[in-house]
Amino acid sequence: MAAPDSESLSKSQTKAIEKDAKKRCKELKKAGWEPLASTTTLEYAMIKYRTYIESDEDNRVPITGIAIGRSNKIGRENAIHSGVASYAQRAKAQVVGKVKSVMSSDSHNVSQEEIDKFGAAYEAGVNTKMSGLVKEHFALVRTAKDGSKEFNVFMSIDEAKARKAREDAAREAKEKSHLGTLSEMVDEFIGEPVEADE
Repeated sequence: MAAPDSESLSKSQTKAIEKDAKKRCKELKKAGWEPLASTTTLEYAMIKYRTYIESDEDNRVPITGIAIGRSNKIGRENAIHSGVASYAQRAKAQVVGKVKSVMSSDSHNVSQEEIDKFGAAYEAGVNTKMSGLVKEHFALVRTAKDGSKEFNVFMSIDEAKARKAREDAAREAKEKSHLGTLSEMVDEFIGEPVEADE
């Protein structure tokens, strides 16, 4: 079952994606997940998603979000927000961690409070700016015994656009905090892709 966009992948890569996707779908089905309002099968959606991501791995960042709700619309939207918030938290942790390590090894006189202020403003900025950049691929749902539904949304973000959004968020966050000479180092860290969610 070849998915669109697979022409940029080798035959062995396509087969590996299909094999992994089938395995992942089996796990998801066993856990009670099923496609939300979709005419395609879970397997086809997963293969199409993985092919899309892996046909340009350096520029397409996979993101997933999970949320609980009673309504399909609100639950799905909350899962999207959850995925974006998780990305923003990882972006903040990555940059703040590097700033703190540089600060401890060099003689910078920036307070912990200023770094934390920058981190909070940066995370909020990334969260806001990324919301419009997320591409939703498909959503899954499963129903709990109490009638509530759990939503799992598979998304992606274009890394070039994400980098620009992180740079804008960092610029705004630097205006709200006083990082001094660390400001230049922050610019270097912002350009690095955010670590993937495990």
